[in-house]
Order: sequence, then structure tokens, then C-alpha cells
Amino acid sequence: MVGLEFRLLGRVEMYRDGQPVEVGGPKQRAVLASLLLRAPRVVSVDQLIDDLWAERPPARAAATVQVFVSQLRRALEPERSRGSAATVLVTASPGYRLDIEPGAVDAHAFTELVTRGREALRARDPERAAWSLLRAEAMLRGPALADVPATPFVQAAAARFTELHLGAVEDRIDAELSLGRHAALVAELEQRVRRHPLRERLRAQLMLGLYRCGRQVEALATYRETRRLLHDELGLRPGARLRELEQAVLRQDPVLAWRPPPPARPARPAMPATAAEVTAADMATAEVATPNHEPSDIEPSDHEPSNHEPSDIEPSNHEPPDREPPSVDQPGRVLVVDDTAINRKLLAAAVAQLGHEVATAENGHRALEMLRAADDRPRDCPRGFDIVLLDLLMPVLDGYATLAEIKADPALAAIPVIMVSAVPELESVVRCIELGAIDYLPKPYSSTMLRARLRASLQARRSVAERETALRTEIATLRAEVSRARIGTGPEHP
Repeated sequence: MVGLEFRLLGRVEMYRDGQPVEVGGPKQRAVLASLLLRAPRVVSVDQLIDDLWAERPPARAAATVQVFVSQLRRALEPERSRGSAATVLVTASPGYRLDIEPGAVDAHAFTELVTRGREALRARDPERAAWSLLRAEAMLRGPALADVPATPFVQAAAARFTELHLGAVEDRIDAELSLGRHAALVAELEQRVRRHPLRERLRAQLMLGLYRCGRQVEALATYRETRRLLHDELGLRPGARLRELEQAVLRQDPVLAWRPPPPARPARPAMPATAAEVTAADMATAEVATPNHEPSDIEPSDHEPSNHEPSDIEPSNHEPPDREPPSVDQPGRVLVVDDTAINRKLLAAAVAQLGHEVATAENGHRALEMLRAADDRPRDCPRGFDIVLLDLLMPVLDGYATLAEIKADPALAAIPVIMVSAVPELESVVRCIELGAIDYLPKPYSSTMLRARLRASLQARRSVAERETALRTEIATLRAEVSRARIGTGPEHP
């Protein structure tokens, strides 16, 4: 089955089995976007004409739409013979329908993640909410439908996704505030308030974060600045929520203090496999994600109180329950190394979603420590790592140097390393391969691409391991036979 993936949250793009497919000119991309946003519903020819030419369609608008549809069918099904019926972009009165799963379109997957995050927030499950909403907000690669002509249809869709994205960010911040991560959020909130100065919810979140960090004066200064801005720009006063928050800060109301949420929460539902771009942010932690368990995407900051020290590697002390087979032939143990926290979290979540056990490291030094600690474990402890996903550009010990150290250590040299980078220059690829990397994963990557890279590398690793195991077994058998022969030919004992 061919894997088709579509991206609308940025430039309009199509991928087949992880490889980009040429979509065509701006109007043809607009037709594809109109069909994707409404998939799998039927879109009438009249609706497509209205989306393309809102006020003055050309005389042969219907025929032009037919040409665009024909060209899109060739791009969607290049191996379809002439005269045979299309199976992806099908004709359905009074127009056309894309017969695809909604999860194959990043815009639909994004909306679903936001919905799940908000449902978790309402159910007072902030950790699951933060996980879903963080995944959602990282999917926006820029203004939606960025390379499509700016018709009213396109402008409305782009504005809707921008607003949904900002709302998801604010919901995620609410979830993290309820988890006590205020110290790590203040800097992010200050940046977001500068970018969106009129969003009162962000300003309220910043005031609460500052107050919980013991910065009461700055929290009140934020309120005064908000009041001045709203009065000068719009002639308005702050909303009721902000005014009540100012009064609560002034009287140091105990209700503003952070309290840990209840520990129990429902299991995270399975996420759809979608193409999601990994973006950067400035949050620092490391976490572990295991199959059938929700990854903790954002751990408390080093400057915040915590009830326990995070463990980099959590051994599994029980057999996993019966479930559907994972999307790879056999799960492996994967180490994700990236200095940018959100990149690290999202890649770890994507790997765990494919059924693997995941640990993370925030830099090359920590990665080497974890690899050597895993290799030094006794035989009755959990196995070491089967594969390493290593970011190329990191401070102090970059991907090149970390890869070189892994391959120079006889105990680690056999571990496959896949380099991950947003700059897939040929020189970088060649250098990584020369240093011993088994593959190179460019950002942004799709779930199909990530799955293929991991499967190929793990199968190669296991083939070598199986040959070594067979050889050791054969040697042990021969030694036993030699030992028995010596005992049989030696002097008899009474």
C-alpha cells in the first residue's frame, strides 16, 4: 500500500513513501488544498471554482478545474494506466473526493491533537494535555497554505489554523503551569507576549508564572503595562480575568500558589502517524518513553523543585501486555540525542509511537555516558541500546565529534548511528558516513521515513548479532565436545 502524506501547515506539499512529489502550480495546489481540507467529503465543482476565483471566474472555469484534477491524479497515481478508474482522487457527483484517511493530512492530525489536548485539560489530566498540545503546536511550519494564491477561502483557512495554533499554545501553557513548570515557562511567555501584545490570556499566564517564581513586583508591572497598552491602543481596560488576577497578586492570595495535580490519569490514546515537522524551542530536560506508556515530554526545570530525580534509563520489569503488533518488525531500544529540548521530545515521542523503547540525552557527553553505562551492565540487566539517533549540530561536542567517539570505542562501535539534521548538505552526509554513521535522517521527516530508517538499521544490526550468536553457540558446542572427548580418553577414577 502506497503511503501518501500531505502538508498544508506551511507550503502545500505531498509525499509518497517519504519522498516529495511535485504538486504543480499555485492554482493546482489550491485545488489540492480545497480537496484535502474537506477530505474525505465530496467537493463540488462549483465549490472548487469559488475557492479558486471568488469573484470573477474565467469563462472556462469548469474545464480548467478538470485539467487541474487530471494533473493531480497523475501525481497521486503515477502508475495508473490510461483509461483505468482513479482510486485516490475519485469522481463523485457533483464533483470530486479524495479517498484518503484524514490522518494523512497534517491539518487534520493537528486539529485532532488540539482536540485531544483540550479534552485532557478538561479532564484534569495536564500531563497528557501538554503532550498532545506540544505535538500539535510543533506541526505548524509557517503560515498555512503559504504558497497558494490568497483568495478569501485560503485567507480564512490560514487565519483559522493560526488562531487554533495560538490557542493550543495557550492551552499547553495552562497545562504546564498546573504541573509546576512556571520557572521554565517565564522566558517563553515573555517572548510570546512581545509577539502577541494584545492577547490577554498570555499576559495573565505571564503574571501567574512570575508570581509563582517569587517575582511579585514584575507580575504587577506586567499588569500595569497591559493596562497602558490596551488604553493607548484600543481605549479599553483589561478584562475581568486580568483585573481579578492583579487583585489576587496584591493580596498574595493562597489560591495562586502551585499545588501538584492528582497523580492518577487515564492512558493516552494512540496517536495517528502523521508527517510532523520538528521545530526548535528553548526548554531543557531529558526523558524516557517506552512502548505503551506516555512519554513525559517536559520534565521540571533544573531550577524548579522536584519530588524525585529523573532517571535517564528506566528498565522494564514486566512483560508488555498483549496488543497489536507494532509498526516495526521488532521493537528496539533507541537513544535520541539532541541539545534542543522540543526537538528531543518530539523525536522521542515519534520513535515511541512506532513501538520502540526510547531514552534521551541532551548533549554528546551525556550520550556517551549513557551508552557506556548501558554497555557495562551485567547480563541479567536490561540490554543496551540498539540504535542511536544523533543530532548533527550541538554545542561543545557536536554530532561529528560524538559519532567519532562512539566509533572509536570498541565497546560501542557496533551500535548503529543515524545522524539527524535540518541541513542535509552533501558534504555533511559524506562526512557522517565516513565517520561510521549508518544513515542520515533529514528534518523535517515523516513517520514513514522515520519508520523505514529505523527498520533498516535495526534489521542490519540484528543480522550481525544473530551471526555472532550462532558463531558463539557453535564454538561452545565444539568446546563441550572436546571436553567430553578428553574426559572419555583420560584415566579412569575409582
